[in-house]
Amino acid sequence: MRRRHDLAVFGLALLLRLLHLVDIHDLPWYGVPIIDGANYARLARVIASGGLLGGGEAFWQPPLYSYFLALPFALFGPEMTPVYLLQAVVGALSCVLAARLGERVFGANAGLAAGLVMALYAPLIYFDIQPLIPVVHLVLTLGGLLVLARAGSGDAPAGGGLRRAAWLGGGALWGLSAVATPNILLAVPVAAGWAWRRAGRTAALLLLAGAGLPVAMVAARNLAVAGEPVLISANGGINFYIGNNPDYDRTVRARPGGEFERIAQEPENLGIIGAAARSRWFASRGFAFALSYPGPALRLYVRKALDIVAGREIPRNENMYDYRGTSRVLRLLLWRRGVACPFGLLAPLALAGVCLGLGAAAGRVTAAGRAGSALLLLYAGAYASSILLFFPTDRYRLPLVPVAAIFAGRMLTAGAVAWRRRAILLALAIGLVVFNLDIGVAQESWPEEAALNRAYALRARGRDALARAAYEEALALNPRRLDPHNALAAMAAAGGDWPGAETHYRALVDLAPDFVEARTMLGRALAGQGRTAEAREQWLTAAHLAPAAGPALAELTLSWLAEGVLETAYDYGGQAVRARPDLPETHFALASAARALRRRDVAVREFAEAARLFPEGSDGRRRAGEILERMRRARAGSAPPPRQ
Repeated sequence: MRRRHDLAVFGLALLLRLLHLVDIHDLPWYGVPIIDGANYARLARVIASGGLLGGGEAFWQPPLYSYFLALPFALFGPEMTPVYLLQAVVGALSCVLAARLGERVFGANAGLAAGLVMALYAPLIYFDIQPLIPVVHLVLTLGGLLVLARAGSGDAPAGGGLRRAAWLGGGALWGLSAVATPNILLAVPVAAGWAWRRAGRTAALLLLAGAGLPVAMVAARNLAVAGEPVLISANGGINFYIGNNPDYDRTVRARPGGEFERIAQEPENLGIIGAAARSRWFASRGFAFALSYPGPALRLYVRKALDIVAGREIPRNENMYDYRGTSRVLRLLLWRRGVACPFGLLAPLALAGVCLGLGAAAGRVTAAGRAGSALLLLYAGAYASSILLFFPTDRYRLPLVPVAAIFAGRMLTAGAVAWRRRAILLALAIGLVVFNLDIGVAQESWPEEAALNRAYALRARGRDALARAAYEEALALNPRRLDPHNALAAMAAAGGDWPGAETHYRALVDLAPDFVEARTMLGRALAGQGRTAEAREQWLTAAHLAPAAGPALAELTLSWLAEGVLETAYDYGGQAVRARPDLPETHFALASAARALRRRDVAVREFAEAARLFPEGSDGRRRAGEILERMRRARAGSAPPPRQ
């Protein structure tokens, strides 16, 4: 029977995911990873091409998903269809794992119901066909839960060694899951406490050791490769700040390309340039908000708590409801009509399933079932707390869904007697109200996001004219959005259209006067038109706004160098390197000024450092290397001949 159940769950889950994949195949951005997906794909290409350590910097985002992507990239090239087919299989496997876990805790029928709920759950279908973390994180988390539930049930494999291996293996699966999404680390000590209570101190220590090993390996890599004490990834601090600041509505919508860069540059502008240091700076700002403004912080946490239990799916950058017009599967399984499907239906059933265990039905659950049920609730509580600490959106809530599906499966298979109990009916009624309190709240609608996504995909495919039109459409929908201005300015600059670049960079500066990078690039656009004095004014303003504005100081260096004012250029070059020793451009600018002044030792040192910092294969590294070689040959040619 178990095999038939597994096949039914897996087959239905895979079928629905493949149908969704077929329906979205013709979308303009299909096959082009966007937003966070673009960052994961970029790192995956490095890994697939042989850079198994993932470059020379501390990981910006948790790296496991990029390593997952690297396998199909290495086999089939950077095409997304093989990736999505693999993810559809992995997502279907997660549904089977949820069914197995539900069976272990509440019996075969409840497990089957849980697996079918997972197979039909629309947000899971949606994210299984996205270039994002959840598909990998969920399968590892569920695998860990299943192994731990079995180890703590008393019917783990016979033999002390095998039982210890189960505790260690369950922890290791969660450790790998943390390398995909670190939130689960908050659940590890809670699960260790459960393990101690179930099987003693050794079990808890083995679980902790297993979870710590993958994390320690990533931390060691970050330290060895980049010299940075970064546990998993360097984006934890900024993500904490995004969810803990007085301008939450603005920061939670930030996406790479404009607004996010403006936020991310803040510590750099102050001279805080290390990955770990920047992360700590953002985290400290988040904590400072909570401590300095407890009232607004408390109201924000109440709002985030309501968002966690909201029936609707709250988007981060893309709105999955927009896909209902394309995907027949989502049109059927994702809607808001009186209640929100699916979460507004699933969560009340899960609440009733939890309450079912508090009454007479609790006595019909085995000891192993009660232990597994406790583990699920402890995990869900810890994970929900981690979401509350940061910010709740659709994909960040997904790891709670398998637990809800298992308790809902219990309720769905409890029998008619349970459904007639007043306490259960009351729990269902309360759940339908609580988990649909937002039914009158308008769905988040950011129409410019679809235009931005389309523009990014068109630009990635080299269709610049259509990309510009899409960016202009995004601007028309939201004239105060930074991202389209930033992209249009960059495209104009890349094509040598300096007046066009100036127009959009000026718009950026008008919208965000403290956007130092925009001022620096505005100066470059002005310099490209021969308006050197105006360009220098922008660069000086950037340096005044941010004493560590290394790129602006480097531009000043090269500007004065071009006019032959060498000492002034050299002074600015020194300031640029002191402000941003981590940027190759600052070293290149100082080296150029030093070379013009015939300060050979400084020039050689700075060109060498610039060549080291420029990315492998970049024009900057090539230029710095060529200049160093010419200087070496010139030195060799001017040396006196050796004595005979």
